[in-house]
Amino acid sequence: MSDSMIDASDALHLIADDDAEEETALYWKFLIADDDPDIHKVTKLVLEGHTFEDGKLQFFSAYSAIEAAAVLERHPDIAIVLLDVVMEEDDAGLKLVKRVREQMGNRLVRIILRTGQPGQAPEHAVIRSYDISDYKEKTELTSTKLFSTVYTSIRTYRYLTGIAAAHDTLEQRVRERTRELEARARELQASIRHAYEAMMEVSVLEERNRIARDIHNVVGHTLTAAVVQLEAGKHLVGIDADRVSEKMNLASQLVRKGLDEIRSSVHQLADERETVDLQRDLARLIRDTEAHAGVRIHCEIEPMPKLSFFHVKLLCHALQEGLTNGIRHGGSTRFHFKLAYASGDRRIAFSLRNDGLVPRAFAFGFGLGALRDQVELAHGSLCLEAAPQAGMELRILLPLAGAVPGSEALP
Repeated sequence: MSDSMIDASDALHLIADDDAEEETALYWKFLIADDDPDIHKVTKLVLEGHTFEDGKLQFFSAYSAIEAAAVLERHPDIAIVLLDVVMEEDDAGLKLVKRVREQMGNRLVRIILRTGQPGQAPEHAVIRSYDISDYKEKTELTSTKLFSTVYTSIRTYRYLTGIAAAHDTLEQRVRERTRELEARARELQASIRHAYEAMMEVSVLEERNRIARDIHNVVGHTLTAAVVQLEAGKHLVGIDADRVSEKMNLASQLVRKGLDEIRSSVHQLADERETVDLQRDLARLIRDTEAHAGVRIHCEIEPMPKLSFFHVKLLCHALQEGLTNGIRHGGSTRFHFKLAYASGDRRIAFSLRNDGLVPRAFAFGFGLGALRDQVELAHGSLCLEAAPQAGMELRILLPLAGAVPGSEALP
């Protein structure tokens, strides 16, 4: 039988002719490693023609440990090695056992150690030190005992290869299942993100409805009051010039107030997805905070890729929350804000450090807790801790799955 007919991934190879429906033949690879040619002849004579666990033997011969190692390298699916201890060296067989088990990593092949000089390799010492299946002296290995030893070794090999195949199959199924679960987890995370963005859309819509009500109530009331003043002024024309002037001035103020309310409302009602801009919104937030809170904010903002609506709002929210907490709870007057983008691993590094007080124990309040939830929803991480020199530092790492390079840094 040719070597190509033996499948190295299986313990045995089935050779079948489906059309002729002939009986399936099974073969077990059997290596005889001994420097005595007569041992090869006698072993084959005794075992040839016998069936072991529904299969026959395919014989391989090696006359030294080096030759045996080469055969085992070419045929890792050899079931049994009948191995002599003394060949080119006194312990050549023992060295081969170590090589097969440790270097080749072959734990399945059954090794029957056979020696004609038991004094050089005492059985109790060999069995304890080497991973072998059996130990036989050449004088005691009769044809009957040889047959029994080979049969039990093949049976053990068959069980072990079955267990190994089942283990490999189980590992493959675990890997496939793990990949499926990871894919589902990614889909679920994407669904959660889409749901969160949808919630943001709903929040924006609710805010617009509120602004619309304000326009109807506040602006409408202001303009109505202006009309009343104008009507009163008309009736006073030619009667009381001072009061006419007063009414006109008041009406003018009311109209200006109404116009300011309308401009503000229209600005807020504009489509945020079209008007959102990270550079502009961060600059406006920094400028307004410095003007209204009397603090100084030093900025280092690297060029950013084109970001989604979700990421822009998240970064602006993070800066606003960090500034507010630093001013309100830490009494901070100076901040150092840094926003960097690592194109290699496609993630944004956010850092806001202040010079405020460091509390003995601090916990996430409602605002920071909500910010942390948003960051985790975007698969990022948030850390708030004492800065190296003084004050507190808020750090955020935000990965970008589909960022597109192309925007410029904040001036």
